[in-house]
Amino acid sequence: MKILVYDAPKTMRVDEAPDFPLGENDLRVQTLYSGMSHGTEMNVYRNLVPQFSKINDPETRLLLPAEGQQAWTYPVRSCDPGMWGLGYSNVGKVIEKGAKVAGFEIGDIVYSSSPHQTQVVKDASEFIKVPKDLDPKYVIFFFNLMTTYNAILDARIKLGDVVVVSGLGLLGQLCAQMAKMSGAAKVYGIDTYSHRRQAAEKNGCDETFDPLSGQDIALEIRKRTGNRGADVVLEVSGNTHALNEAIRIAAPETTVIVVSWYQSEARGLYLADEFHHNRIGLKQSQSAHVDPAFSTLYSLSRRQEFCMNLLKQLSLDNLINMVDYQEAPSAYEHVDQHPEDVIQIVFRYDS
Repeated sequence: MKILVYDAPKTMRVDEAPDFPLGENDLRVQTLYSGMSHGTEMNVYRNLVPQFSKINDPETRLLLPAEGQQAWTYPVRSCDPGMWGLGYSNVGKVIEKGAKVAGFEIGDIVYSSSPHQTQVVKDASEFIKVPKDLDPKYVIFFFNLMTTYNAILDARIKLGDVVVVSGLGLLGQLCAQMAKMSGAAKVYGIDTYSHRRQAAEKNGCDETFDPLSGQDIALEIRKRTGNRGADVVLEVSGNTHALNEAIRIAAPETTVIVVSWYQSEARGLYLADEFHHNRIGLKQSQSAHVDPAFSTLYSLSRRQEFCMNLLKQLSLDNLINMVDYQEAPSAYEHVDQHPEDVIQIVFRYDS
């Protein structure tokens, strides 16, 4: 099978690896599409993630200095156990199943949180069957949709709210569409790239702003809300300067929902200003954990079923750039150097 390999930061190649053995409870899946994460995976591409020097200790839930072989080291291969840094959104066709597998048939289209490689072998419980009336290429959005759905649950948007989405990459695009579906009266978007702003407006965003235009966007939102500010702000840009502006945009006594995974120190964050005087809260939202207030009612299986069906209702076509899998190294380089051109790279595999 073909895999992706990092030999060093920003140095990637397509390589060959032996096919995985098939266990009695496993499925073997031939990949059809996989989706690149322009946030998390770009941080891995640039060697910015803490996993290269720290481990996430399961007992203390702290990131601690790594010892010995605990940290990631080069070469990093997509087929290495537990490797999520080279893709985690994979759609494919079942081509073989273990003797004890029930509920799946040869030819089924399935989703799994798996890397960019031509084959996936996992326990059948780790796959989700794709509905027959859903185009498989849209299913690469599933993981990110689960992340943004958690953010929407955390935001607790009410009918008539004014929502601002800071950052209109893929996660921001999904947040903006779901905010509208949740009853927001107005949804405003912020991004430096015109391509993203145009896509968001085409997909239902009421108005977008360029933070480099010289406008004070917090004041512009005040003008549109009778000086209240935004009822809900979702910060999805990954930029701590933007987090500071999100705090300024938020109405007093509200909470900014942070979906970003920031890297390095938080520059441009002024906590003596609106954060302090307007009593603004910050809540980190992410894919792996749901608010305990929702954890019973919104179980994992319920959220998965909802998000799989929600893919049929979202506007996704103008977010996709399709690239052949063999061109993956060039695609990563392009996203690294020209993020303004693309919102979502989808790798297409030979069937």
